Amino acid sequence: MINPHGFRLYSISFQVRKKRLNFWAVRATMPTPHNEDKLIGGQMMNYEASPFQDYESITIDELKDQANSLLNLVTEEQRPLRVCMNNGKEFLLFPQDLLAPICDSDFRLILLSAMRYAMGRNTCMPMVVADYIKRHIQLLDDKFLVLAADDIRRHLEDYAEHEPNLNLWQNLLCALETEQRARATRQARKIRPCPACGKPLEVMSITDNGHSPGGFDVIAHCRNCLANYECFCDKDGSVSDMKQYFFW
Repeated sequence: MINPHGFRLYSISFQVRKKRLNFWAVRATMPTPHNEDKLIGGQMMNYEASPFQDYESITIDELKDQANSLLNLVTEEQRPLRVCMNNGKEFLLFPQDLLAPICDSDFRLILLSAMRYAMGRNTCMPMVVADYIKRHIQLLDDKFLVLAADDIRRHLEDYAEHEPNLNLWQNLLCALETEQRARATRQARKIRPCPACGKPLEVMSITDNGHSPGGFDVIAHCRNCLANYECFCDKDGSVSDMKQYFFW
C-alpha cells in the first residue's frame, strides 16, 4: 500500500459554483524509472523517463485565470493536467479518486506477491521487482516494509545457496532496513508533549534498543517542569507511552 506521507501532497482548494472542490497537486517529478533500455534476462526492458508527458500542460497563471473551466475539465473528463510553476517545477492536478488503485490496501499484497514470485527465479522479474521497490520505497507504507523484509530474510535463510540473484535480494533487504531505520528515527525525533505540564519535550538522546533490533530508546527533557521521560520507538514506527526517567 502506498504511504500517503511520501507523496509530498499539496492541497489546492477552489470555490467553484458555491461548492468546495479539493484536489491534490502531486509532484510530477516523483520517482520514475530511468530513461533507458535495459537488457535483463536476455529481454530488452524499456523504461519511460516521464509517464506524464502526454498530459496537457498549463502554467500556474493559466490555472489562476481559468480555474473554473480547468477544474471542470479535470473532474468531468478525468483528464489530469500538468501545472508548470514559475520556478520550473511541475505538478499534476487530478481528482484524488484516481489514486484509489494504488492507495488500496490490496496493492501491498499484489506487490508482495510479485516479490515472492520473483525470489528464486533466474529471469528478468527479480530485477524488475527489486528496482521498482527501490525506486518507490519512500512511497510504500510501513507494513509493506516489515513484511517484505521478513520475507526476504526467511528466503535467504532457507535458500541462499540456491538463489541465483543473492546479491540482488541482499541489496534490497539492506534498502528496506535502511528505510525502516530512517522512518523510526524520524518518529523518535518527533516533538511530544510533557505528560505533566503539556509543554513540548526536548529529545536528549536516541539509542539502539538491545532487546528489539531496529528499535530505539528515547530520552526527552521538559524545560518547564524539569522532568525527564523515556519511551520506546519500534522499527515499525509505533511508540510506547512516555514514562518518567531518573538518571542514576
